[in-house]
Amino acid sequence: MNNVDRRIFVKTLLATAAGSSPAYAALQKVSPRPGSLDAGDASAGFSDIESENQRLRISGTGAPLTYQNFLRIGDDWKPATLAGVPLISGGSFPLVASRVDRQGTQVRCQGEAGAHGLDGKPLKYAWNAEISRLGGDRLDPWIRFRTTLHLPAPMRLRDSSAPEPQIIAWLSSTSTLMEGQSGSWRRVLLSQPTRNSLGTAGNDLPAVYLLDQTMGIESMMFFDMDDMGWMSSENLPRFLVYRCSSISQIKNDGTQRLGIGLLADQATGTVLPAGDIDFTYWLLQRPMTRLVTEQEAVKRWMEALLPLFEEELVWPPCASTWKEFARNTIHDLQEKDATQLQADGHNGLSAYVKESSKIWKQPANNFELMTLADVLWPSLLYLQLHPSPSFRTDCDQFVADLPGFYHADTRSISNDFHRSPVERADSWYPFENGLIKYPMIGSLAGSKEITDRFLQAFQTAEQMAQQYDYLFPIYYQVATLRAEGAGTNYAVGGLYAWAAILAHRLTGEGNYLSEARRAIQVLYKLPADRLFHEPQELAYGALAAAELGMADEAKYLLYEQLRMFYWHSDPSQKTHSIRGMVQAAASILYPAFKENVEAILPWTGVMKRGIVFEGLLRFMDQQRRNNFYFFEDCSLDHKSGNSAYIPYENLGTLELAGMTGNVGKEVYGAGECIWMYLMFEALGRVGDRELMLVNLDLLDVAHSAEFPPRKLNFILYNPTAQARSAVITIPAATEGTLRLRRNGAESRATFEIQQRSSVRLTVEL
Repeated sequence: MNNVDRRIFVKTLLATAAGSSPAYAALQKVSPRPGSLDAGDASAGFSDIESENQRLRISGTGAPLTYQNFLRIGDDWKPATLAGVPLISGGSFPLVASRVDRQGTQVRCQGEAGAHGLDGKPLKYAWNAEISRLGGDRLDPWIRFRTTLHLPAPMRLRDSSAPEPQIIAWLSSTSTLMEGQSGSWRRVLLSQPTRNSLGTAGNDLPAVYLLDQTMGIESMMFFDMDDMGWMSSENLPRFLVYRCSSISQIKNDGTQRLGIGLLADQATGTVLPAGDIDFTYWLLQRPMTRLVTEQEAVKRWMEALLPLFEEELVWPPCASTWKEFARNTIHDLQEKDATQLQADGHNGLSAYVKESSKIWKQPANNFELMTLADVLWPSLLYLQLHPSPSFRTDCDQFVADLPGFYHADTRSISNDFHRSPVERADSWYPFENGLIKYPMIGSLAGSKEITDRFLQAFQTAEQMAQQYDYLFPIYYQVATLRAEGAGTNYAVGGLYAWAAILAHRLTGEGNYLSEARRAIQVLYKLPADRLFHEPQELAYGALAAAELGMADEAKYLLYEQLRMFYWHSDPSQKTHSIRGMVQAAASILYPAFKENVEAILPWTGVMKRGIVFEGLLRFMDQQRRNNFYFFEDCSLDHKSGNSAYIPYENLGTLELAGMTGNVGKEVYGAGECIWMYLMFEALGRVGDRELMLVNLDLLDVAHSAEFPPRKLNFILYNPTAQARSAVITIPAATEGTLRLRRNGAESRATFEIQQRSSVRLTVEL
């Protein structure tokens, strides 16, 4: 580098370190960076896939299979990745193309490669790759990479310091000096899977986002776990070892190169099985000259990702109707030997069907508020639609014992009927069960004693919120509110905010709304990766924000919640699909029926308040279908038996070696089964099962006598690729009393709904 070039280079770096302009703005004044496009490249054997703002350049015949991506910056194409990025990283994948064909917006490559078999001898295998542009005429379409290895026999992966295979898009290279002075400060990284507050990872959304404002580029990747069914304990057991994040690799010349991808920190085996082995992922890069906040980055990322979530429009073998399942669930609930118990003459429910759990034992002479609260709230609504004297008697007995969970000395509502002498709380239990479900049950049952005790307990919650500046711990001593342990559960603020709104409804006092608003404001300012614990906490936070007119905050909390969902099935599990479900808690590694339903139930209230986007509807409809898998009738390994309509808590995943149902049949999940019926069938039905009709009023019903409401609100959604005829029936309507409006205009009860679209329906009785 001559002296003139050196001065320009240093000026560029220092300007980048001190100012807000991206580096490429200055680099345009000097010589092109390595890999920049020029007119001769098109004839040099490369193949291009181009859109308005993005051009992917793929290596030609006889060369290692690599790519480089470019973005249009003004009138020029600038590198968005380094040159020579391999489609698969690892020494066992020396892919050299013998043929490269371009067909429109798709490039196909094929060739042969060599590795080693289990016997240590050379193993030759054929491979092919397909690289295509998705998104039609969008300015910034996703590019999909799909590489298939055709292994005639198992491959021995290399046992080295860098586990293989990995998928890495190398983005840029910089000096170690500038990395510390400027580069690392001007990035926004959103990694997956989500982690709990102490850093343990889960197994949810397989994607990564990186904004590098120094380069003026945002990059995103999404990994198709449905296609990559080869993952197992014999090689790399998915998210026990993989993470979707960034990687920095230091070179001996003092530079560092930065990449993002599907990265592994270890392997549990070295065997890649014989057969077709797929590696499928998507890449999207866009110019971004501003340094955005994490909240805006989450929004941009989720809005780009949501079109990639593909719903599976199939039904489990056992799926009939949620009405049938709810009816049978209530029957099973009344099998007292299996589900009910007493503690000193007080009536309660066991958390799990007796003897069904392999890891949990019901404490003697005690029962939980959580199970009672989960079952009672929807049951009191169900009884308004389907009176049952025997079930009413059970519910009345349960309600009568709810005041016993309140303790005046601590002004708190315990989860255990008989609390321990030194009571420690796991914060989401008292905040959800004691401050949301408890007052709703009291209101529906007409019990002022219960609602008054909620208001007293809320004063303690308010004291705690202010003591911790709305940054809640996971564990705390109930008597002193002193935190225990290092864990946090910031998302409890979402439960607290909605509880404050319930307190406002009961009292009319404005200070409760101020508390709710402060809690949401804190959630919106926290680091995005610190909000994960129970998924319904974020949903209730979104509902509270929507109620308060804080639309941006509501959408952000919903986007954060979607990071905990399963955007894929689990190829290792042959008896069920987890697609569309949600990880039950950060790092827990499985979906649970309770959290599945509670995670989407608040969405009904969010949608009623005007926040609707198609991605939510797709996840909701997928759960409407796949939640049947939690029941014994849907497993190929079981036949109908006792408590067949009480759902299992957990479905198996690769990370937990399967083990469906080993946690037990959750009695509290009976309440969620009733919620499924109330959401999707009880108040309105559509003749075509493939269409989803969801009611939006359930969380706003405060008094049993007001249910069903005289005015009903629904969303009708068509997830299919064809227009379909919708025939709407309202069970509560008598002939000639129904007045239907579709998107505000009067409508007949039979109409056509376009493919992949939704309409808002209101019905006046």
